[in-house]
Amino acid sequence: MNKLAKGAIAGAAGLVLLLGGAGTFAYWNSTADIAGGTITAGNLLVENTGGAGVWTDQNGTTINIATYRIVPGDTLTYTDTLTVTAVGNNLVAELALGPESIAPADGGVPADVALAGFLEDGAVLTATGTGISGASPTYTVTAGTAGVSSVVTVAVTLAFPNANTAGAENTAKLGAVDLSDMTLTLTQTAPAVTP
Repeated sequence: MNKLAKGAIAGAAGLVLLLGGAGTFAYWNSTADIAGGTITAGNLLVENTGGAGVWTDQNGTTINIATYRIVPGDTLTYTDTLTVTAVGNNLVAELALGPESIAPADGGVPADVALAGFLEDGAVLTATGTGISGASPTYTVTAGTAGVSSVVTVAVTLAFPNANTAGAENTAKLGAVDLSDMTLTLTQTAPAVTP
């Protein structure tokens, strides 16, 4: 490499070091405040504020679920009131029966599994109240922008089918289900997009 090329490289390196150590060049600039305002998040909440609900049979008779012995053809309904808070300009949510609400008392006992399957297949959720629309298995909850909660009446109906065929439900004899984890879920869904 000739002396001229070496000198040019050394000069360029020195200039880079000089500029790097001296900070940035000062150009004219300006800033202005704008009134951005405040963003406040909404809310989505479901609560059981009414205490324990009531179980009834297909005749409308109040029953004690702990001692009731279900047979094919029975329909049992649990009714309760919940408080739903749905706040948000574009908030849409679904109210549904939780996936683990009807479980075999013992997953290793075939009769428990069979009874849970029958009742799960015949489970129906109904919900009524302000902002609630749709039909089972899920309901749509539409929100307002104010912090208003609404009382929603829910009913979970469990039907033990009767196929009218001898022995069709025999697999569920003496089976037991666990309803201690029966829940209602309120889940935000994507709102409809307006073109």
